Amino acid sequence: MDEAFLRYLDPAFRYVKSQNPVRVRCRDDALRDGLNCVALAHLVIRDLLGYTLPAHLQALELVRDLEHFEPVPDPGHLQAGDLVWLGEQRPRVEQEEFVPQYDGDELVNGGDYPVKHVAICTGTRDEDDQLLLHASAADGTNALWPLRRFRDYDRYGRIYAIRRLRQELRPI
Repeated sequence: MDEAFLRYLDPAFRYVKSQNPVRVRCRDDALRDGLNCVALAHLVIRDLLGYTLPAHLQALELVRDLEHFEPVPDPGHLQAGDLVWLGEQRPRVEQEEFVPQYDGDELVNGGDYPVKHVAICTGTRDEDDQLLLHASAADGTNALWPLRRFRDYDRYGRIYAIRRLRQELRPI
């Protein structure tokens, strides 16, 4: 497994929902104050792929972002660094029907959005299943789970999108 992924398995990382990419700009911030799944995705993309995403791209913006990312058709095409967006198996509002409402820059109806989590493909397999790095609320820290394990949680039971950083954004 790539060293960049292993760097983020340190149990000193704490899952803190409010610690998003605006607040967590580097590994030291994350170790000091904690991080959420989107902040972890930002950090790993920077460390592994050499590209710094704009901090204002939070969960909703990232899953919809086709300027920085291209869609990956299915889990069979996953590569190291791909983002896997997971969410509710049976949402009240489907992703396509969700209309975001903001108070300034803050999304106020995010609880209605069916996509609840992002994990990062490590490119490593466990029993023929991809291993994903994520900031885990269940574990309280960053964790490495096989993709199948997410199905054990209703709020992560469905894959909503898989995105790959566009090749032209990666340093040569």
